[in-house]
Amino acid sequence: MKKMIKYSLLTVIAISAFINPLSAQDANKELTAFVKGFETAYNNKDDKALTAMYTKDATRTTMEGKTVEGNKAIGASFADYFKNNSVTIVIKLDKVTENEGVTVISGTFHVTGTSLKGEKIDRMGGYTNTVIKEKGHWKISKSVLVAL
Repeated sequence: MKKMIKYSLLTVIAISAFINPLSAQDANKELTAFVKGFETAYNNKDDKALTAMYTKDATRTTMEGKTVEGNKAIGASFADYFKNNSVTIVIKLDKVTENEGVTVISGTFHVTGTSLKGEKIDRMGGYTNTVIKEKGHWKISKSVLVAL
């Protein structure tokens, strides 16, 4: 009986060791696609799609230190920015960290283009986003941007 319990526990541990890396790989793959989707929505100036990529109570802190609260306000800030600038973004996902149920993604971005006034825009920065899954879709609940 003790041997059966021992082997059962070893089997559960072995299966867990196999499943957890797979779920981490799935999360990495999903979050890589999420970042690519964000980049595409930004480059298409799709403020509605960007709004949907944030939780309703999300916060976004810009490189200038301004905090915007709520996905609708965040989406409106993107719409406003797009009206005044012709820009494109390249986003790189560097790291996915999962710790005690919290998932954080971080990386870099590079925005280039011109303002309506003709001023050149060339900004590089880093981002750290806390993301959660809502109804099967990843969303940003907190975003912090820093200048590089």
